[in-house]
Amino acid sequence: MLNRIKPVALALFAFSLGGCIFIVNPEQGPLSENPSVERQSPQFPKRNPAFKQILYVDSIQGTDTPDAGERETEPFRTIAYALTQSSPGTVIQLAPGEYSEETGETFPLKIKAGVTLRGNERQQGQGVAIIGGGDYLSPTWGKQKVTILPGDRTEIAGITVTNPDQSGTGIWVESTNPRIRNSTATKSGREGIFVTGTGTPMIENNRIFENGGNGISLTHEAAGEIRDNVIENTGFGLAIGGNSSPLVVNNQIRNNIDGLVISHSSRPILRENAIANNSRDGLVAIGESQPDLGTETVSGNNTFKNNHRYDIHNTAQAPTLRVVGNQLDDTRVIGAEIQLR
Repeated sequence: MLNRIKPVALALFAFSLGGCIFIVNPEQGPLSENPSVERQSPQFPKRNPAFKQILYVDSIQGTDTPDAGERETEPFRTIAYALTQSSPGTVIQLAPGEYSEETGETFPLKIKAGVTLRGNERQQGQGVAIIGGGDYLSPTWGKQKVTILPGDRTEIAGITVTNPDQSGTGIWVESTNPRIRNSTATKSGREGIFVTGTGTPMIENNRIFENGGNGISLTHEAAGEIRDNVIENTGFGLAIGGNSSPLVVNNQIRNNIDGLVISHSSRPILRENAIANNSRDGLVAIGESQPDLGTETVSGNNTFKNNHRYDIHNTAQAPTLRVVGNQLDDTRVIGAEIQLR
């Protein structure tokens, strides 16, 4: 079926707040911040399964002394100290508990290349809470408040991260390629995860909820994969801007203000996502963005359901938005030129 919908004019303007760009429709409130072609999934570097070292950390029973850390019965006290003793291949194993300034942590926690920070993977970080934030001078966004700053080839697994600062970010990925899995990002002042520069993370099987701004934000030349996550109860589930081009697959994006806001010249590939019960729109496309929602050869297979206003709200100035092989209500699609098949 081919369905063309006439453009709807919207007055939009941009402003900067806490290092982020937002797009605003004066009548409807703030919206956060090239033709689409089929692309291969990004290739992530292979991990060596044989780790050189395990360092144990326990915020209650540990001590930060050089002779501690190598046995579970004699752990370090802080992640910050364990990081000073780590090298590529090290696993920093966290005991249950809270890791914060009150327990001696210094933020942001800068994870060295090739180091794994691991807590409780089976329960997505339940009971292993990293809470706090510190100043980070981003090459792309200036001064930020950040909890964790992962390096190349690092892994973050089985932790809960919170940055209570009003403009705080839980995990800030700046031009690196970490793997963030089986974790929880919640109750940060701005977003759970921010990806910028040329960052290419793998963000998989996490729960991201109740952050003050967005669940995950991507900007500049960011790419990578966002796969198998639950993103809910936040401002915008995913805010994808700049020239970013992530692969977004099999996520549940629900109960947010807007499910996805695609802006600037970004070109995300969206496949097999469930975008449901968002209080305004399921997907908003603005600027010169062009989300890939399916092609003649590969269907999008995204499901849009019970979004309060529109499933797809397209005000982008890019060529016709093609929506191929998705489940949605044709009557809940509005905006500039759209092809539905």
